[in-house]
Amino acid sequence: MADYLDTRLHMSHYDESTFARSLLLVSELHGMSLVAHACGLDSDAMRRQLNGTRPLYFDSVLGVTRALGIQLRLEASA
Repeated sequence: MADYLDTRLHMSHYDESTFARSLLLVSELHGMSLVAHACGLDSDAMRRQLNGTRPLYFDSVLGVTRALGIQLRLEASA
């Protein structure tokens, strides 16, 4: 999951909605109800944030990554 998301983030023309859909895919593979519960949301609300019909909040991104057992890392760009 982490490698998949990392690869997607390094693609050119990668934006918030594409990142959200990537998180949606890995969340569904992991179990949406578990991910949503970790974020304090129900599955439908979590799915709406991740499919682009609602704004994606950074606290939700952090909650999803924690639920998936991965972490975000920042590094200087080349």
